[in-house]
Amino acid sequence: MEENLPRKRRGPSSPKETEKTGTPLPESSSSSRVIIKASARRLTTPCCPPGKTAFSAFSAFLFVRITAALLSNIADCDEVFNYWEPTHYLQYGYGMQTWEYSPIYAIRSWAYIRLHAIVGNVFSSLFNHDKIKVFYAIRVIFAVICSICEMLFYLSAVKNLGPRVGRYLIFTMLISAGMWNASAAYLPSTFAMYTTMIAFFYALNPVSTTSGRRIYLTIFWVGLGSLLAWPFSAAAGIPAAIEELVLRTAALRNRFERIKRLIIGFIVSTCMILIPLVIVDYYYYKKITVVPLNIVIYNVFGGKDRGPDIYGTEPWNFYVINGFLNFNFLFIMALISIPGLILTSVIDPGRISSKSTAGPIYAYLYLIFRLLPFYLWLFIFIIQPHKEERFLFVAYPLICLNSAVAIFLIRGWFDRLMSFRHMHITNARRYCMKSLTAAIIIFCGAISLARVSALYVHYSAPMTIFKHFYYEEIPSQIAARQLQVDLINNPINLCIGKEWYRFPSHYFLPDGVRLRFLKSDFNGQLPKYFMEKTYIDFDNKTKFSTEREGTWLVQEGFNDRNLGEMDRYFNVTQCDYIIDLELNYSRSALDNNNEQKYITQTDQWSEVICKPFLDAENSNRITRALYLPPIVWQKLKRFISYLPLRLTDSETIKTLGNLKWGDYCLLRRKDETEMISIKEWKVIPKLRFYFEHWYLKISSNI
Repeated sequence: MEENLPRKRRGPSSPKETEKTGTPLPESSSSSRVIIKASARRLTTPCCPPGKTAFSAFSAFLFVRITAALLSNIADCDEVFNYWEPTHYLQYGYGMQTWEYSPIYAIRSWAYIRLHAIVGNVFSSLFNHDKIKVFYAIRVIFAVICSICEMLFYLSAVKNLGPRVGRYLIFTMLISAGMWNASAAYLPSTFAMYTTMIAFFYALNPVSTTSGRRIYLTIFWVGLGSLLAWPFSAAAGIPAAIEELVLRTAALRNRFERIKRLIIGFIVSTCMILIPLVIVDYYYYKKITVVPLNIVIYNVFGGKDRGPDIYGTEPWNFYVINGFLNFNFLFIMALISIPGLILTSVIDPGRISSKSTAGPIYAYLYLIFRLLPFYLWLFIFIIQPHKEERFLFVAYPLICLNSAVAIFLIRGWFDRLMSFRHMHITNARRYCMKSLTAAIIIFCGAISLARVSALYVHYSAPMTIFKHFYYEEIPSQIAARQLQVDLINNPINLCIGKEWYRFPSHYFLPDGVRLRFLKSDFNGQLPKYFMEKTYIDFDNKTKFSTEREGTWLVQEGFNDRNLGEMDRYFNVTQCDYIIDLELNYSRSALDNNNEQKYITQTDQWSEVICKPFLDAENSNRITRALYLPPIVWQKLKRFISYLPLRLTDSETIKTLGNLKWGDYCLLRRKDETEMISIKEWKVIPKLRFYFEHWYLKISSNI
């Protein structure tokens, strides 16, 4: 191993040399420890004691992620109906089924759901079957797992990219709205994000000269994310495999050895993951099925009128806009990380250095392979017509890594600029460098905080309404009316029309309440209840069986072309409650009559609770994306008014700060007493009119 150790050299002769070599790029794990220890003694390189720093990083990550678990909304109906609902079915015996879980198609794995249901069962017993608490407890587990993965990712960055890049990585992950949104989501792309961070814990290490441990563990964790959760997440590991094959060093020239490592790692990891996966899915589907293969076949080779494109397509710049919305200027820095690295190699080649026998070019090649996965991921998904925000979740930590490296490079450019101005390394110069870094972090963090606040303030009404329904409305009604509620034989019917996609799952419905769909303008395929197996106990009560035969029995009414099925819809006259959103704008002539304004039907429905919900279509684009107090928007608008007219003469600037709100309401059907009292002034005069008209007509004939 001696040939892998860094060459002996004296400490930096000047502080200027210190700043240039602040990012050690070792060739082996043994050399990395030597270089980091050396860098810790330098004046301008931050000290990162592994134990203390790891605990502090984990604590910071955990605090922020728990806030996401408790406060974030459910942004994607796919999360509810494809993951929360099947989990609820395994736990409680009922829930909504989508076509993906039909044994005919089987493109969702029950193994992934079973893991979460086990956790849910533990918390259900602890919280006395309070399902909302179970929901948030599972989310808190997500937060803990995400924090552990982020801590490992950070430690590997410190070890292999240097303490300064590691410190920037902590800040970029903590302040980004994207990581906040993705960290506690129950989605395969979020699980793949976790496994990607653990994979990069190993992949950030250089290619080992004596062992295949790095590539074996990288393949395993990438494989776990792609086989158990989302097959397309395997793209994040492609650069690591390419590096294993093509990056030639002085110590490892045997290409066959590298190929053998990849083959062995792929075969062993696939067997370790796929065999248990197939066994679990066989138990639930009652047939041998390879779910990851089914996902790829449907999404890539689905054929005409099938595949992801039938669920909507977006323009090429969708992910660019989305990336800027969730990471603001950190996303721009991530995009310029490799061009910035090339520029640095020209104007300041000593900024990135590796003191190994591989030569100086190895440092730049090493770093390029670590920055490349983000570009590859972005390119692959930009060229796909069907785009969704959750598809980028896997790359969110990579965005943070690339932006952290870019901040380091920008700091070097700033240092180079000051050296051209003959500013010697002094406390003032170091203060300027720190101020630049702090300004970037604070500015990007403030924008992200405004984004997170906007998501909560503008769109949290559905979660609030359903919590009120669970904890206050149903218990009070049962107590007041002495209702005998039976989920199987005599349920309370909660109906949803156009707001079906904001339903937060049955975890927010108390026992005895059924979800029903009303016809709306949506013409696609809605989910339906899993087939339920019941039995009658010794007390002559009907209960759900512990056998979940709905996972393998084939229900009619499912298709893989998103065609609407009419058996999903319920008669509104049988609804006990309705949750509806009334936006305060005039409906266009293109709207049909399916979406009734139930809130205005005061003769049939009484308002239980209403919360404001943003009318995004009629609100200012900037104001709806970022939350600031109204007085701040007014002052900002006043400041903009002093700018040249050509910069302010746009509708977006003129309407800055303007928001339109709708009413998100829970409505209760009025009983007969209430309906008579409300209708009396309308119904009685009409009856009297018809009676008098009839009486006069009869009298005239006589």
